[in-house]
Amino acid sequence: MFATLFDSREYAPTIEARIALLQRLGGPFLTTDLEEGRVARAAGLQVGLIVSADGADGADDGGQAGTVSGRDVGAVRDLAPEIVAIRCAALGDAQMHDVAPGGAERRSKLLARLATSLDALSGAHRMIIAIDGALAPLSAAEWGSLAAESLAIDPIGDPDSWRAAATWPGTRGLLLGLIPPPGGAAPEGPEVLLWAIGYAASLGGRGGDRVGVAGLSRRNGASGEGGVVDAADAAARIDALSRIMELTAADGVTRRANLDPRAVSPAAQLLSERRSR
Repeated sequence: MFATLFDSREYAPTIEARIALLQRLGGPFLTTDLEEGRVARAAGLQVGLIVSADGADGADDGGQAGTVSGRDVGAVRDLAPEIVAIRCAALGDAQMHDVAPGGAERRSKLLARLATSLDALSGAHRMIIAIDGALAPLSAAEWGSLAAESLAIDPIGDPDSWRAAATWPGTRGLLLGLIPPPGGAAPEGPEVLLWAIGYAASLGGRGGDRVGVAGLSRRNGASGEGGVVDAADAAARIDALSRIMELTAADGVTRRANLDPRAVSPAAQLLSERRSR
């Protein structure tokens, strides 16, 4: 398992400090900036380039939601990142749900465009970032039409995203945005976060090796670039990510010493072990 940040600029003011954070967490350096990606790679980090799949007209079905621009495809080819992270806010648009008039048709068109974009980005690990809004509960067949190796969701801010994650193939990765960004709500306790990790690992027999955790960015995609980073708040959230990583790998004695006893009962431990198998 690994930890990363969707937008490290919200946690540290300089590229050097951001690289140090990702070296501590052990996950890929996600960025929208080509030069930052090059610097992070030179520091020995895996790089994930974030591109938008919302087209020129946003989530309006009359536009090109689901389409990655030719410019962004060119940027991916230029940088050749290990990961291409496709941020598709339209997946969380209320119009994409079956309950909305024409929702199923809109979603079908969106997924067709997204599938075309993913095919154009083959050669790297492709991650769909679906953390903006309420993720529509896609079926296994709908997910199967998308050639992506991993999916990022926000199960705390969007609990219904578990419905979509339940049909996401267990052979693919699942990244959980579990820690709100600095200035946001306080992180949930380790008991809740460990449950989320264990549940994600159990879905489709995925296992812990295909689960990652992340610090979230702001929901509207706004960046912390140029703003003032609250160093103490950011450090506390990085500590929460690091602690959950340590507890995930810890033995039963360590967990019992650090968690609410109700979360580490013998029955709960047996159930967790059965799910991980």
